[in-house]
Amino acid sequence: MNMKGLFSETDILVIGAGAGGLLAALSAKRNSPAGTRVTLVDSWMIGRTGHTAFSNGWTIVALPEDDIDGILREIVAGNDGIADQELVRQTLIDSQDRLRDFEAIGLKFPRNDDGSYARRPTRGLDQARVMHPEGGGLEFCWHLRRALEDDGVLLIDRLFVIGLLKDADGRVTGATGIGSRSGEFYVIAARATIICTNAITFRSGFVRDITGTGTLLALRAGASLRNAEFSYVRPGTPKFYFEGITFAIQEGARWKNARDEAFMPEYDSDWGDEADVPTIARAMALEKRKGNDPLYLDMSPIPEEFRDYFVQSKVKWMDNFFRKLGEEAKTDMFGKTPYFALNQMTKMALRTGPDCRSDVPGLLAAGLAQAGAANHFAGFHIGLCIGNGWIAGKSAVEDLDTAPPPQIDPAQVERLYAQTDGRLKPSAKTESDRLLRDLQQIMFAYDVGILKEAGRLEDAMAKVDSLSARAADLRAPHVHELVRLQETEAMLLAARLILGASLTRTESRLSHIREDYPERDDESWLSWVDIREAPDGVAVDKTPVPLVHCGVEQIARGRPERLRKGTMAAG
Repeated sequence: MNMKGLFSETDILVIGAGAGGLLAALSAKRNSPAGTRVTLVDSWMIGRTGHTAFSNGWTIVALPEDDIDGILREIVAGNDGIADQELVRQTLIDSQDRLRDFEAIGLKFPRNDDGSYARRPTRGLDQARVMHPEGGGLEFCWHLRRALEDDGVLLIDRLFVIGLLKDADGRVTGATGIGSRSGEFYVIAARATIICTNAITFRSGFVRDITGTGTLLALRAGASLRNAEFSYVRPGTPKFYFEGITFAIQEGARWKNARDEAFMPEYDSDWGDEADVPTIARAMALEKRKGNDPLYLDMSPIPEEFRDYFVQSKVKWMDNFFRKLGEEAKTDMFGKTPYFALNQMTKMALRTGPDCRSDVPGLLAAGLAQAGAANHFAGFHIGLCIGNGWIAGKSAVEDLDTAPPPQIDPAQVERLYAQTDGRLKPSAKTESDRLLRDLQQIMFAYDVGILKEAGRLEDAMAKVDSLSARAADLRAPHVHELVRLQETEAMLLAARLILGASLTRTESRLSHIREDYPERDDESWLSWVDIREAPDGVAVDKTPVPLVHCGVEQIARGRPERLRKGTMAAG
């Protein structure tokens, strides 16, 4: 191959180092024979990147005294049925073993005075309980990095993957990438590849550097994506960020409008302020439409002796932020700081079976890059990433028994190299941020990203197409801008898929709120909307969700037992 760069070969390549990628690499190494080569790459620093690292690390763990099938039923109901029931159930079953693994590598989890684990309920769920490691997500990810190093996993920091490689039989045989600092071109041949690059965002909120491009590389390699019409929508504020809204509400906080009215009981009489975030975001958008904004999280009912708990974080950078603000942070948090409904990230991810294998041989998925569920509960998303990461690693190891040595097509590599190198032009201007701002204006509009209607979706699609045409002509003056440009182009493609899937699903369900189809329609739409590439663009498939453990009659939520009892503390 006539190019400069680095070539390496591995047995299992894991792309993305959030909770899903870290667990996939750990599982692949620990479930494989001695000498199996496992490589983990990320576009940032492994152990200091991903959604999990910038959270408090809350995760669902099912202990022996818990009712796993009961927790499964409420998670499926909380997803309005759009969940892989087999995968979710296996994740719950495995969660105690993973807890033991984490403690074995030095992570500590808070305990009560009687020695039991300190756990709490979480919003939108009744029986499930969540817990977190001391030090939060950063300590969790760093301990896992050190465990991977001890186990002999090869870690490659700051490698931005730009393409998946395939052999003549259509099997994925590795990936190409560029050093996000050095600009060096990499080719990594692999017998199995696991995509764990999170979900696509439009650089919103604290996930602004989590861009999830791996899912779209998988689409181009022949995989199908699903759940594009669903998003993680949540309340947000430009003033500060804290991981604790769920628990603030359990201690008495309430959502209020400009008239000082607690508005959530109007939109969810069973759950009220403890509803899941899609319900809260929908209510906020409708309150804004009524002219009842600005909206607030009224934390004044929280007793003074409990307030310091919220003006801190398990995440060091966030805790330093609060400490720097001092009393100002408490003034903002417990005063009337405006909140709004934020579309933080899409739930679009790879279609796989419960074994985390995609439609394409040699390609698997984990983390939020795997479409295990369409809804997002505090603690459940990290728990699912841990679970599907472990499953994906085991499946990849099993595939090695029949996987042939990876065949690399030099012409394919040359083409990817030329496409990358050809975008560099020293005299070019940096335009990716301007393009991104224009895209954000389209996708962040509350009557596009939260409240949907066919005419507005079609208008947004036309605007995104115009931006895509602009992007095609852009060049990058240096490697940093090249990475930013390619991420922005991935967001443009994701926006088209999101809008298209939103037009396809003619009902309202979870975060997908169609004002022109306001009712949930289980008879027609208890199905996934799957997207794949086709000669004339993309094709859409409608795939019924298997109801292997929970039937249609169980996909309904009522007022939870703990709220009937007035139980707000951890169980």
